[in-house]
Amino acid sequence: MAEKEWIFDKTYNSWFYLKANGAYAAREWIGAYYLKSGGYMAKNEWIYDDIYKARYYLDDSGHYVSGTYKIDGKEHLFQKYGQWISEVSTEGGFTKGLYSNTIFLDPGHGGRDSGAFYYNVAEKDLNMQIYRKLRTKLEELGYKVLTSRDSDIDVDFVTERSRMVNKTNSDIFISIHFNATGNTYSKASGIQTYSYSDEPDYPSKINKYWHNHPDRMSESKRLAAAIHSSLLAETGARNAGLLESSFAVLRETAKPAVLLELGYMDNFSENQQIRDSHYQDKLVAGIVKGIQKYYAGK
Repeated sequence: MAEKEWIFDKTYNSWFYLKANGAYAAREWIGAYYLKSGGYMAKNEWIYDDIYKARYYLDDSGHYVSGTYKIDGKEHLFQKYGQWISEVSTEGGFTKGLYSNTIFLDPGHGGRDSGAFYYNVAEKDLNMQIYRKLRTKLEELGYKVLTSRDSDIDVDFVTERSRMVNKTNSDIFISIHFNATGNTYSKASGIQTYSYSDEPDYPSKINKYWHNHPDRMSESKRLAAAIHSSLLAETGARNAGLLESSFAVLRETAKPAVLLELGYMDNFSENQQIRDSHYQDKLVAGIVKGIQKYYAGK
């Protein structure tokens, strides 16, 4: 009985696999390696597996690749166990530390989507109020501001907002929202700031390359921390959490991105506060100071 073993043949400059029955493996997988017809190990080439109905790419060691991998100058995306998913575009991304001083603001909801609605005020309207104040302040400071909506219109939240920002040279993306528990007379209060968390149950639709890129992930967290701490300092609001989530706008946006929940609409006293123009100015001041800290590298 032969022993199962790998054998390197200098004549053919290739590895072969000797199976227990004394035959060489051919047209089959041995672990993460594929042996072609004739027993040669596949290297630096594509193969198609009829059993798994999938394409694989074997690197120069013969191991199948996974995750993102560049082939002939193009990025490709592969599953954990090597199955090819798609060619991916790096369009719409960013270069860490290189800034255009362009900020993309996203007032959440709009049009037929009111968002939360409590005590005769719609979230979409509060979002727009903050957006207008914030845009004015940022432009006064010399920033260029782009937006997903400048009026009360419908904008799809799954991919449309992200497609918009991904076509621009924006440095950062900030989505503006207000919170609610869903319970009238809620006692919940405070400000939450979210950055992206990669959750396998919610795969990216249009941002497969950048959604979990380490630079985008780290810069998003840095932006979230800077804005969150400044918001709390300016407003005195309760710290309801510096959090992570796979919200669509955070997942599908190719820039450093955060989503702000600036107060609870179903808490009557907080509802009155967040509608107050002077308090809104404090919210805006906190966001602006956080943005300035981010650009300063803090």
